[in-house]
Amino acid sequence: MDFKELGLSDEQSAKITEYVTGEVSKAKEGFKDYVSQEDLNKSIQSETDKVRTEYSKKLKDATDELNKYKPVEKSDGEIEMEKRLKVLEDKEKEVAQKEKVMNISNKLEERGLPKQLSKYLVGAEDLETSMAEIKELFNNAQIQNGFKPDSHKSKEDSITKEQFQKMGLMDRMNLFKTNQELYEKLSK
Repeated sequence: MDFKELGLSDEQSAKITEYVTGEVSKAKEGFKDYVSQEDLNKSIQSETDKVRTEYSKKLKDATDELNKYKPVEKSDGEIEMEKRLKVLEDKEKEVAQKEKVMNISNKLEERGLPKQLSKYLVGAEDLETSMAEIKELFNNAQIQNGFKPDSHKSKEDSITKEQFQKMGLMDRMNLFKTNQELYEKLSK
């Protein structure tokens, strides 16, 4: 467009051209901050590649570090030796267990208790207390289950020496079968 058609002087049209050119330059400067889609995609790809490279490096370092602590494959000799060691340890445990049972059996025998109880006392935490309790239980059981006569013989059932001498052979045999102690006492 020609500014002369508007009736403007050369000086005025130069100033307007200068002003418009300045404003366009300013606008172009403002648009420099905006990036094209292609440039944006390139930038994103570049940053993604950087992150992926860094991640791969860290993953490799971590894998290498893990492999340092991973046990090395064992040879057949090492595996065989470990098996033998395990068998030996199991035997030691078994011997220790038997020794413990033997010690407990001896202690039970010293206290006058049955040795067969030892297998039940192997796991006891306080062995001495457990044995004392068992001894007390056995003593109480013996007292409660001791001999208790059912009935006392009256004088009518007792036989004197004279009556014994008057008895016949069959009566004496019956007395021997029923009350051997009395028979032996009277036959002396």
